[in-house]
Amino acid sequence: MSVAGDDIDAYCTKCKLLLTHTVLSETGGIARNVQCKTCGAQHKYRRAPGARKASGSLRTILSERLGLNAAGKQPVSATTLWEIKNQDMLPHAAVREYSMQDRYKYMDVIQHPTFGLGFVEKIRSETSMKVLFRDAVKLMAMNIR
Repeated sequence: MSVAGDDIDAYCTKCKLLLTHTVLSETGGIARNVQCKTCGAQHKYRRAPGARKASGSLRTILSERLGLNAAGKQPVSATTLWEIKNQDMLPHAAVREYSMQDRYKYMDVIQHPTFGLGFVEKIRSETSMKVLFRDAVKLMAMNIR
């Protein structure tokens, strides 16, 4: 994970070498634009030739962890995703009782009376979210007044 202003090793398109660069911008903790500390050139972040691509999405991370192919031809089931998230959940993580009146955010952990433990995967609108439960991803209501 990199932050704007940090130093990072990147391939310089002008020097044609792997050199120290300063991160100029980032998205989701991944460097996007950098400036070479040797020649001053500004360009998109490029890994060292032959280096593995940093995986940003949960599905990519889980696919690598499960040994799936890079093309993602073999689907990852909701049960498998849930089991990995449940296993990786910190012991002190806050688990909230689900209520349609409450507002939730991405990565919240909820306890539903019927579906059990769930992980908020996506906020679709002010009143709906996708939650990963053990058996499936379900569209759930939230923030209903």
